[in-house]
Amino acid sequence: MKIERITVSAVVHSTEDREKVAEAMATIFPFEFEITATDAKGHFGNPLTYLEVVLTKKKQIKDFWNNLMNLLGDQRKFLINTIDERIDDQGVLFIRIDKQKAYMGEVELIEGGDSIVIKAKIVTYPAKRQKIIEYAKEFIEKGYG
Repeated sequence: MKIERITVSAVVHSTEDREKVAEAMATIFPFEFEITATDAKGHFGNPLTYLEVVLTKKKQIKDFWNNLMNLLGDQRKFLINTIDERIDDQGVLFIRIDKQKAYMGEVELIEGGDSIVIKAKIVTYPAKRQKIIEYAKEFIEKGYG
């Protein structure tokens, strides 16, 4: 069982400052990171920039995850209680953080809307959904690594 990769992403709307969104993302990182920016168009043709950080190195994944769980504090209980809805068929755990609050230095879970999206790909052998849910709960409760 392991977290194979973590992807952290956010959308920069045309009304937002790209640097400020990057600063909001930095709130949840305990180390230096590199952002990939991709220009896109929104649903109504409005310009968007998609910011993304992909972590694949074991130490970075461990440090990021444990820092995130520490920042979430008591909110981890909510994550565990809603874990079933947060894991897709590929074993990816979805966590959304309020982008505006992150810019102010606060880490708060939200269900939708304008968020920083964290996707953690959890791998188990055999790759059964129930096993993935069990391990995800363990990673949330006890940390990773």
